[in-house]
Amino acid sequence: MSPNPSAAHRLAAAMPEPLLARFARQRLPAGFLVSAPRAKPDRILMLREGRIRVFVANEDKELTLAYLVPGELFSTHTGAYLRCERECELLSMPTAEFARSMGNEPGMLGLIMPVLGRILDHSIALIEDLAFRDVAGRLARFLLVAARQGSRVPQGVQVTLDLSAGEIAQLLGATRQTVSSLLKRMEREGLISRPARHQLVILQPEVLRRWQEGEAAEAA
Repeated sequence: MSPNPSAAHRLAAAMPEPLLARFARQRLPAGFLVSAPRAKPDRILMLREGRIRVFVANEDKELTLAYLVPGELFSTHTGAYLRCERECELLSMPTAEFARSMGNEPGMLGLIMPVLGRILDHSIALIEDLAFRDVAGRLARFLLVAARQGSRVPQGVQVTLDLSAGEIAQLLGATRQTVSSLLKRMEREGLISRPARHQLVILQPEVLRRWQEGEAAEAA
């Protein structure tokens, strides 16, 4: 799943060509560290292709805040690291120049704010997860959020997940093994089915909501 990509796609489609032309373009390999905390110079980045992981880290641990999808903007003026998870095409512009450009394109602000707000929303949800939910509860919440973008099928709600178990684990502050084990348990207990790669059907959302509130361990 790419969380709420529609706003990003609208932003990319609405970006005026003269403004796009002022961005510098780069093609970067998977694993490339795009930006680190207190990076200079301060830039606005727009992802055109690929996927970028936004995370915070210290000497012992990394915590993923979000994955940027094509069309999304981010600033290097944060305390986060940005790394290409896949080969990327990236546009960049000095922040001051971008701010001046926005003054000439007032309609763009309404498209930019939802994209930037998604990162903040996920960061707040991650803090709540780490403070109040075990890994099973975090995974249940993740799937319930994904279901909002899913499509109804006779068995339930079908969701496309283009994140691997390892990438989901990074978003949840867990290990890949734990997430894989929990997904298998959900499938075994009839909460979900996985009819194809990158496809998941949520069969019992009411049970996932109970897991979200901490009942998974009690039922184990």
